[in-house]
Amino acid sequence: MFSRLVALIFILVLNISCDFRSGRRTELLREMATDTVINYNAVDVYPLFLDCNNCDTSEKQNLCFEMELARRLQKAFEKNELGTIKMDSDTLIVDILVDAKGQISIEDIHKPKGLSNPIPELDSLLYRSVASLPKLIQPALKRGIPVNSMYQLPIVVSSSP
Repeated sequence: MFSRLVALIFILVLNISCDFRSGRRTELLREMATDTVINYNAVDVYPLFLDCNNCDTSEKQNLCFEMELARRLQKAFEKNELGTIKMDSDTLIVDILVDAKGQISIEDIHKPKGLSNPIPELDSLLYRSVASLPKLIQPALKRGIPVNSMYQLPIVVSSSP
C-alpha cells in the first residue's frame, strides 16, 4: 500500500514538472520568434560624426547627425560663390546615402524645373560639398551590423539681397 502511494506521488510530481517545463519552453520559443522579427525601416544606431558620440539616446544621435550634416554642407556651400543671379527662393531635395562603410554620397537630386536654368553649376557644387565632408563616419547599425541609411536633405536656394 505504501509503495503504491509513493508511486502515485512520484507519477504526479513527474507529470506536473513536465507541464511546467513545456510551458516554459513554449514561452521561450515565443520570445525567440518575436526576437527574429526585424524592422527593416529603422536602425538601432544612427550614423554618427565624432561630435555626436556623446548623445545619450538614439533620437538625439539622429538629430545631431542631421544637424551636423546640414551645418557642414552649409559651411562648404558658403566657400563657393555662384555669382549674382536674381531669382526667387526655391527648395531642392538631395538624397544622401551613408553606406555600410561610413562613406557619404549623393544618390539623387530632386530639383524644381525652373531651378536648373539659372544655376547650371549647382549639381557640381553639391557633389563637391559632399566630397568635402569627412571621408568616414560611423555607419548606422542594425543588430550590431553596419547597414546603409538614406537621408533626404532639403536645401533652400535663394539669391542674397
